[in-house]
Parts: sequence; structure tokens; C-alpha cells
Amino acid sequence: MENNLQLLSAFDGKMRYESPNNKLDKFTGILTYKGNSYFLDQNKLLLRGCVIRNTDWCYGLVIYTGPGTKLMQNTGKTFFKRTHMDRLTNILVLWIFLFLGSICFILAIGHGIWENRTGYYFQNFLPWEEYVSSSFVSATFVFWSYFIILNTMVPISLYVSVEIIRLGNSCYINWDQKMFYGPKNAPAQARTTTLNEELGQVKYVFSDKTGTLTQNVMIFNKCSINGTMYGAVYDKSGKRVQASETTEKVSFSYNKLADPKFSFYDMTLVEAVKRGDRQVHLFFLSLSLYHTVMSEEKVEGELVYQAQSPDEGALGTAARNFGFVFHYRTSEIIVVVEMGETKVYQLLAILDFSNVRKRMSVIVRTPENRIMLFCKGADTTLCQLLHPSCRAIRDVTMGHLDDFASEGLRTLMVAYRELDNSFFCAWSKKHNEACLSLVNRENKISSVYEKIEKDLMLLGATAIEDKLQDGVPETIVTLNKAKIKMWILTGDKQETAVNIAYACNIFDNGMDGLFCVDGNDHETILQELSSAIDKMKPKPLLESDPINNCFTTKPKVPFRIPEEVPNGNYGLVINGYSLAYALERNLEVELLRTACLCKGVICCRMTPLQKAQVVELVKRYKKVVTLAIGDGANDVGMIKGIL
Repeated sequence: MENNLQLLSAFDGKMRYESPNNKLDKFTGILTYKGNSYFLDQNKLLLRGCVIRNTDWCYGLVIYTGPGTKLMQNTGKTFFKRTHMDRLTNILVLWIFLFLGSICFILAIGHGIWENRTGYYFQNFLPWEEYVSSSFVSATFVFWSYFIILNTMVPISLYVSVEIIRLGNSCYINWDQKMFYGPKNAPAQARTTTLNEELGQVKYVFSDKTGTLTQNVMIFNKCSINGTMYGAVYDKSGKRVQASETTEKVSFSYNKLADPKFSFYDMTLVEAVKRGDRQVHLFFLSLSLYHTVMSEEKVEGELVYQAQSPDEGALGTAARNFGFVFHYRTSEIIVVVEMGETKVYQLLAILDFSNVRKRMSVIVRTPENRIMLFCKGADTTLCQLLHPSCRAIRDVTMGHLDDFASEGLRTLMVAYRELDNSFFCAWSKKHNEACLSLVNRENKISSVYEKIEKDLMLLGATAIEDKLQDGVPETIVTLNKAKIKMWILTGDKQETAVNIAYACNIFDNGMDGLFCVDGNDHETILQELSSAIDKMKPKPLLESDPINNCFTTKPKVPFRIPEEVPNGNYGLVINGYSLAYALERNLEVELLRTACLCKGVICCRMTPLQKAQVVELVKRYKKVVTLAIGDGANDVGMIKGIL
């Protein structure tokens, strides 16, 4: 079509789509053109403010405008964050205004009484103005006269003085050399003068892990393929050691398209690739076929990968270096250079990732005319979808995953399934019917996905390293000395989060105990929380204790939970599934008491909503200043919850 406007003007398709809503990651619509129906989802929707790249031309149809756009639907109410000083000043000024009004009112009443009883007879000497018809009118004018005379009681200049002090404090933050980041030549920036004074009053810090405590620079570190672990480094005596700058790197000279920046230290994996190990080839083929990487060849033979997330970029780069180079894709094909040979895979279907599914899949037709499904996702999800024959390799791989997690590595499991042509055709028909549905499309598609994402054959698992930010352990030690408690709210695997907590000094080996809440029902979680409290506070509470009274009276208005002192240093770990029960009204106070008695808290496998709920729970019952730190879209609710 490109520059042919006649073809564009002849377009007479019809489009039906959902009404305006605030769901940025969901869209449901159907385009009908020349008797054919085409389903429309969020991948075919450009949101307001998007910039199109690597595209020569395109035509679009505007479907939402003004307040109907998804961006405007997500604006919501804007809450202005006020400090305790602001609230106190406003209350004091309000009381001063009321006091001033009361004085003026009393003086006006006295004036009215005097004018009515005495002043009325002295009009020859003190005549009333023409607009004063009675003593009541005179008292009204005198009220405002006294209000003007006594207005100096109201400390309006206090606001100006406070703002000047805040501005000076912000300048000190901007000038602080200890907060200057040399590698990026970036000084600290106080983007508001309102909240800076609260920094010294923070009692609880809620932090995401990836990109906040860690650098968000992902490196393919290790992997497990067909029950064999690759990536470990050994010295000449066969002892396992840590990789360093002096460690010999694997040579990828056999691959002209390899990324020279990529480093790997285990030669056995390269040897497995060279000798044509089928499972190893399938493993890296799966990594090269489904991802969000965009490939750009600025110079012939030099590929530049751009990915939506560092994880995807690390996996794509690893597959590229080991000989499975993603070259480019279209809406119908994926071109991969396998060990120097260019192969074209027909793209049949994409099964998108979601927070509920926790996995993503792609279905392709290979050059050998075989239909293959490749799936990668969280081990907790994929383990339930594996074929029974994979039980032995699954147990071995899970052991490797535990080892990876103990090293603080981010893990993903990879599996595949070869599909029968007739089965896929029948499934594709159901998939199209679900996609063309305007009512409850998401649930219908998920149900169709489950019918094909089963009986998977396990290939292995990946382990990606995300290094800690510089100075994180020292900073957390300093915060602990200041009696500031650190909570990690993350969506990562429990073992990974716990290992990072030890590396950050949130947990330490000298603690008196570490409680893991992983119950699957209300009663189990209540028992786990209660036993933890009993261990940290073995003495029973008195009947007059306000917390004990809360459980019996159940007040409608949330009360303030006082500080409790444990008999040692403890840590708490809770996963998202158990947290869903613990955040219910009849357990939330018990959860908060347990968490506040601990030195550090790790909440793992959390959803964005659960992050916001945890922050809101602390705000509601502790009434203290809190701080939230995050760098991703899943942290927005947590950050906005800090009011």
C-alpha cells in the first residue's frame, strides 16, 4: 500500500472493539474485511505517546481519543504527598484562624451591645454612617474591622520561611559529593522540596530487588541441559572456583556472528554444541526463537540486539554466541542462523506471557516440516506441565535450580513439545474462535493455551547473574544501625531472594532464627505466624494490651500498633501465594506483628498489587514515615501507596 492512497481510501473494513478502559496490557477487538475476521489484541495497539522504530511506513486507525485513551484512563486521582510538618502547620493555622474569629466575634458582640444600649444615644456626637441602619449592622462591620486589625496573629510568613529552608536543604542534597555517581557523571537531584525533610524520619524501607538492589545488568552465567550443569569453573586440580579476570574464557572463533563482549568459562558446553548434541541444540534454538529482542545489522556481519528487558537480551545473546543467531523476524517467519546455516521457521502462534501463566510459548514449523512448541517460564509453573517420563531429569534439574538460586541467580525453565499436524489444526481452530470472541476473551484464550501447553519435554534451565549495586551491603548495615527496617518485595524465586538478602546483610548467619511462611490455607498460615510470634515474644501478653484487645473487640477504625521488642534477631520469608491469605482482614494484623518483630522481611513471588497492599498495611497500622524504592512498572503501585 505504502504511497498508494487510492487503496487506503478504498478500505471498507469494519472494526468492533471494547469500550475505553484503563488496562494497558489488554485489548479486545475484531476487524472484519472482505468477509474475513481478524482478531486484534494489545500487540496491535499503539498507545498514546508511543514511538515507532525500525518501520518504513504504516497506516493506523484512531480508536480512542481524549479522555477515552488508555493513558488518560490511567491518570486517576492525583494525591499530593504532604509531610507531617505540613499537616501540623495547617492544623495550627486553622486553630489560629478559629481563635481569631472567636475574638473578633466576641468583640463584635460587645460592640453591638454597647451601640444598642449606650452608643445609640450619642449619635449627635458619634453619628452612624449612612449605610449603618442598626447596631447589628454596625457590629457586623466592626467584626471585619477587628479581623483586619488582628490578622497579624496568623503566621502566614511561616509558610514562606519553611519553603526557603526546604529549598536550601534541596540544594545541599544536589551539592552532596558523596551522592555523586562518577561512572554516569550524575549528581543527586532533589526533584521536590516537599518531602526531603521526611527522609530523616523514615522507619521502613520497601525495596524491589532487580534494578534496585541489583544492577539490572544481566549476564548468562550457567545453565542446565538434559540433566547436565554447565558454567561452573574449575582449576587445574579439579576444585571449583569463582571466575575472575585471569580465568581463561571460551573462544567463539567458530562463530563469526558472536558477540565479542559475551564471556563464558565452561568449554564442555561449546564441545557439546560442536558435536551436535540434539538436546543442547534444541535448548539454544528455543532461546533464539521466542523473545522480545529486535535485531539490527548496522554493519554487515555485526548484529546489534535491543531487548525490552535485560533478561531477554542476555538469553538471546547467549544463544547467539553458541551458534544459534536470531537474525530477524516478520509477522510470519523467524530467521535463525544455526551453526552458520540460515534457516527459516514459519511462525504459527505466540502464546504470550502473563503474571498468571508465568510462562510464554511459541509454535513454529521447522524447515523439516515439523511443528514444534517451545516454552519457557517459572519452574513452579512448568514442572506441573511436564510429561511423566521427565520425572528423573526434572528432579536433577530442580536440584540445579536450587544451586543456581543459592548463588543469587535468576532462573527460567525451558521445555518443548512436538505436535501432530492434525492436533495442531484442530487446536488452531479453537484458538481462532477464542481470539475472535469479544466476551471473556482472556479466559477463553487461557483455556485454549492449557490444552496445548501440556506433556512438555524438559530441555533444561537457564541461570542469569544480576550483580549487586555498589555499596548496597554497607548501606543496609548503616540503615540497621539507625533502626530502619528493610523489606524486600520481589517477584523472584524464594531461594534467589533469600540469597540476595544474605549478600545485602539484610539477613546474617548470626540471627536467632529465620521463619518461612509457606502455608497453603488460612489455618496453616495462622499457626505459622502465631508460632513465630510466640518464639520472638514467649511471655504472654496482658489482657490490657491494645493489640490483644484488637483481636477481641475488632474495631472498625484501624488502631496504631505499638512497637514490640523481640528477644533476638529474626528474619521472615513469605511467598506470594501465602501472602494472599495473610493479607486478609483476619490475618493482616498477625502478619504485620510478625514482620515488625523481625530484623528483615523478604516477600517473594509477589504481584504488583500485593506490593501495594503490603505498603498500605504498614501505613494503616504503624502510622510511620515509609520509603518505597523501585525501577519498574510493577513498582508503581507500591510507590504511589506511600502517602
